[in-house]
Amino acid sequence: MRRRPMRSPLRSFPALCLLAAAALTLLAAPGSAGIVADTTPPIVSYTVNGIVGANNWYRGSSHGNSISVNWSVSDPDGPILSTTGCEPAVNIPGPNKGTTLTCSATSDGGTTTITTKLLKIDADPPTAVSASFARAADFNGWFNHPVAVSWQGTDATSGIASCSAVTFAGPDQTNTPISGGCTDNAGNVAAAPVSINYDSTAPVLSKAFVDSRNGSDLVTWKSSSPADTAVVQRWQRGTKKQPVIFRGAGGSFMDKKVEAGLEYTYAVQTFDEAGNASKRKIVAGLAKIVTMRKLPYVPRVADKPILRWGATRGASYYNVQLYRGSKRVFAAWPTTNQLGLPAGWRWNGHKQRLGPGRYRWYVWAGFGARSFARYRTVGSAQFVVPG
Repeated sequence: MRRRPMRSPLRSFPALCLLAAAALTLLAAPGSAGIVADTTPPIVSYTVNGIVGANNWYRGSSHGNSISVNWSVSDPDGPILSTTGCEPAVNIPGPNKGTTLTCSATSDGGTTTITTKLLKIDADPPTAVSASFARAADFNGWFNHPVAVSWQGTDATSGIASCSAVTFAGPDQTNTPISGGCTDNAGNVAAAPVSINYDSTAPVLSKAFVDSRNGSDLVTWKSSSPADTAVVQRWQRGTKKQPVIFRGAGGSFMDKKVEAGLEYTYAVQTFDEAGNASKRKIVAGLAKIVTMRKLPYVPRVADKPILRWGATRGASYYNVQLYRGSKRVFAAWPTTNQLGLPAGWRWNGHKQRLGPGRYRWYVWAGFGARSFARYRTVGSAQFVVPG
């Protein structure tokens, strides 16, 4: 049997080339398996290295009054062909009222351009911050009732957002600190505390008393603090003028300008160093010496009063008689023109005392021996022993 000779492979090469070209075309076609074209633009983003403040401001960074912008550029489907303004760490110094940065990147898939938001920087707190009081101190550098305190300041970059305002009402203390200050729009705070002398508590006055003596009245009192200033006024019973006779520290005052036979009224009031006043105390300066002078009132007397009358020329002695109502309760024969009444005595075999009530006393001047019984009327007067 005769065999047919085999065809040479070289005679089919053109056909093979055509098949290969067709295969390459299919691989390059969209959606086909194999090599894929880059149609996605680059991914561009940024981060800010800074301390975030208020109102879209940055308050600098850990490195001072500046921030930095870090760019990130990537393309998962192909290489980055070029970038503009995309440095990895761009420093922006402050203070700065607003800066923007732009990064542009190009790949086979296209170009992406990103601009940062407005980057505002203010790491400096407000300046010239101070406090002011709504009014002057009430007394001698002290405030004794609530006072409004407000703060003010300036800020050259972000501006002032707010300043403190308070009404101070205590506690009572010397150099009491009051906290306050101003905040700028970036959130920076400048504190400016101020001190105040404050005391709204009135002193307490107690134990006001008058010890009426022969020719003087000792006025005593006690206030909350020994440093309180006392003011003492005095006037005669039945008069309206109330002159100040003492102003100063301490707890007593000896009034040596009293007249015999008169009843006085004393007003005592104390003031602390902040000007707070105690309640006013009214105390009586009762007459220690009772005279026969004519008065529009019957004087009240102190303990163990002294009866005094005008001397009669040539008198050897005087006869003094004391009546309570219509009943005589005491008699004495002093040799001078005054007589101190005791707190208690015996009369007609009974114990007597100078108890509360109205009394009238009479005086006669005696001449020669008492046995002569030669008398001349001197006069009479009344007094009241208060209950």
